[in-house]
Amino acid sequence: MEKRKVTRFGTLWPSRERRQGMITGAGLMLILVVLAAVVLIFMPQSQSKTTESSTKIGQAGFEVSVNRSELNGLVDQYINQDATLNKSLRFQMQSSGMIVYGTYRLLGQNVDFGLKMNPEVTSKGNVLLKAKSVAVGQLPLPVNYVMGYVESNVDLPNWITIDKNEKTLLIDLSKMPEVQGVRFKAEKIDPQADKFVFRGGFE
Repeated sequence: MEKRKVTRFGTLWPSRERRQGMITGAGLMLILVVLAAVVLIFMPQSQSKTTESSTKIGQAGFEVSVNRSELNGLVDQYINQDATLNKSLRFQMQSSGMIVYGTYRLLGQNVDFGLKMNPEVTSKGNVLLKAKSVAVGQLPLPVNYVMGYVESNVDLPNWITIDKNEKTLLIDLSKMPEVQGVRFKAEKIDPQADKFVFRGGFE
């Protein structure tokens, strides 16, 4: 039978079997600590690279500069032909600004109208059209009257907002359908200089 020694504190030393178990346990603990250290060292580097790649993809963008003819081609394809707009309005950029065409119901008759509007780029990259005048055949109707009719009687998509009091029409590019997975925002709209700049990118 093993004779156990007494420690300086008056307690018995653990048996040989227990000491061996303690040594084995300490060895396993050391291995676990080393493995944990290795994981902690290498894991952040892997996650950092993945995050940076995702950020670069998300922030990647490209600039598109077009003239008035090219812009009207894009407007006709992606706005005028949009199913949700249902051809209730038609947009055309001219050298003097944007013209918005539509049909006004007056005394049981369909009367065509044209709103002359000044385009501006908002701080969020959308397009704000401010009405200057309206032509409704030979009738001298007020701008806010015609815009109020459109606001109340035309089923507009969620990316077009009309404010008859401010005489504005907002085209929210962020809500428009994506073009082959790409979204666009406006950067510069200058009809007189025939320069229209947009920035596209993947979300």
